[in-house]
Amino acid sequence: TAYLVLDGTGFEAAGTAGVTITVDGVSASVAYAGPQGTFTGLDQANVLLPASLAGKGSVTVQLTASGIAANRVNITIQ
Repeated sequence: TAYLVLDGTGFEAAGTAGVTITVDGVSASVAYAGPQGTFTGLDQANVLLPASLAGKGSVTVQLTASGIAANRVNITIQ
C-alpha cells in the first residue's frame, strides 16, 4: 500500500467526498481531503495509489475539487 500526500489550498471546502484524483488517468481513492492541521490555510489530500501504478515511471496527477480542476502535477512512481 502506498499513499501520495498532496498539499495545496482551496479544496478544504470540497471535503473528502468532493475531491477526486486521477493518476495517469486511473482513478485513485481519496482517503482524506481537508485542513492540513499544522499550517493555517494549507489543505492536504491523502491518496491511496492503485497497485497497478507500481513501476509506472513518470505520471500525471490531476486533483479536482467540487468540479474544479487544479493544475496537473507530474510525479515519478518507482
